[in-house]
Amino acid sequence: MQDEHGFIWKAMLDTIDSDLAGRRVLDAGCNRGGFLRLLVDVEGIAEGYGYDPASGAITDARRLAGDRPLTFDVADIVPDGWGDFDVVFSHEVLYLLDDLPTHAASLFDALKPSGSYFAVMGVHKGSPLMSAWHDESAVELGLPRLYELDEVARDFEGAGFSVSVANLKLGFIPVSAHRHGHDHRSDLLAWLDYYGREKVLLRFTRPDS
Repeated sequence: MQDEHGFIWKAMLDTIDSDLAGRRVLDAGCNRGGFLRLLVDVEGIAEGYGYDPASGAITDARRLAGDRPLTFDVADIVPDGWGDFDVVFSHEVLYLLDDLPTHAASLFDALKPSGSYFAVMGVHKGSPLMSAWHDESAVELGLPRLYELDEVARDFEGAGFSVSVANLKLGFIPVSAHRHGHDHRSDLLAWLDYYGREKVLLRFTRPDS
């Protein structure tokens, strides 16, 4: 886990506390595929699929996958023909989306009944750090308006999911994570509050039938 997100990936897995061995997993917004490689190597998933709109990242993901059972594609939404997933993950993807209801509906369709979509989200209105960053950066980066967590929950409930939320089970947080963050001016204690309270793990579960 050399990636700077490694401690978040570990926290995600510690929080869900589920056996992923033999599962079929989708990573929405997979970047260079590091999380899926971890899931193969450590958790023993049967198959992993990842999509991302950044073609360069997908090129890297395919190269780095080696002989692992991983499939990657350049896309903004779940590619045609992909589905029947046991579990879906995303990390800081929801705040980038202009149309949350469409995203929610596509992931609902991609999951098996009783499957869950776990989404880490720290960039939302409930985070003072991220609200300040969004105010400064939204126009330059072409971001949609900032969402409230309750609004996200309602959109996914509208797509048919049951929704729950947890704080990430974090241990030590690398100080370097503070330097890689959106706002280098904030003090370390503010960043500890961000990771410990404001960066949450949402669980969207498709009903059994």
